[in-house]
Amino acid sequence: MKIVYIVTTENGFFAQGVMPWSSMNIQEIKKNLMKYNFEVRIVTFKFLEDNINTLRNSIIIYTSSQRNEHKNYISDLISFFDEDNILIPNLESLKAHDNKGYQVLFNYKYDLGLIESQYYCDVSEVNADSQVFPCVYKPANGASSIGVEIVKNIEDIKKIVTSNWKIDKDFLKKNVKKYFLKSRYNHKWEEYISFAPSRFVLQKFLPGMDSDFKVLIFGDKYYLLKRYTQKNDFRASGSGIHSRDICFDDAVKILDKAKEIKNKFKSHIYSLDLCIYNDQVHVIEFQFTHVGPITLIDSEYHFSFSDNEWVKHYATANLETEFSTSLIRYLNDSLTCSS
Repeated sequence: MKIVYIVTTENGFFAQGVMPWSSMNIQEIKKNLMKYNFEVRIVTFKFLEDNINTLRNSIIIYTSSQRNEHKNYISDLISFFDEDNILIPNLESLKAHDNKGYQVLFNYKYDLGLIESQYYCDVSEVNADSQVFPCVYKPANGASSIGVEIVKNIEDIKKIVTSNWKIDKDFLKKNVKKYFLKSRYNHKWEEYISFAPSRFVLQKFLPGMDSDFKVLIFGDKYYLLKRYTQKNDFRASGSGIHSRDICFDDAVKILDKAKEIKNKFKSHIYSLDLCIYNDQVHVIEFQFTHVGPITLIDSEYHFSFSDNEWVKHYATANLETEFSTSLIRYLNDSLTCSS
């Protein structure tokens, strides 16, 4: 029997949403998994660190973090368990979390239908002659459209990147040396480290959009939410303006694309930002861990695909139950493939 380790943070959270207070009831998830004869243990990331050379042939269920350094720590640690254990989410899913740059590379591999996007580590890499403006600038890391802007030329990008430089201890030390201890200021070194101050993505701008769609997939259930932009803004994510009143034809187009993505990449859960432009469905962003659960929690219905058609089911949803069910389905598929 494989042992299932559910990894919480030191304070006991297993956050599935963007804030720790939206964390799930870990004991309920444990109880649901034990119904399927899994031996379940609740541990911390420190436990994994202490057992980095001994933990093998196990199932490790964990989640990411919205705090960058915490997420980097989780990524560093989890990578050591990839070869000899089943990780949920897998490493690719973890790296794609709130990492728009990695999502561009991810799309190259899996062809999910991401809107035409390019990933850059420095503005000097952008070819002003071939880049189509206006386009959408996105910082490589972040959520809820924070830092996302329309840029009209290279100078706009330079201004954004410059404004994103952090005034930290290194920045202060550099300027103290530059202006007060000039003999210790190394121009060549400062020129060297000034490259790639802020990774970013340039994405094709789709003008005239006033809404997009959020799709959550848990197991075989698809939860759908329409999100509108605020006045004089092109960003629907983070606007707080939502609706469940969705034209069925639009719902079918969105759901077909979501199912296509699910078939191309296997995950336990999916969070997809999609839009319809010129009658075609495009992928804006995607996540496979630490997803905002509001689309599921507040929904009074979900969709499933049965007998070659989409069926709408009116029912409320419990996050722990749906998360546990999606885990079981994913585990059954993973264990079948590994046997």
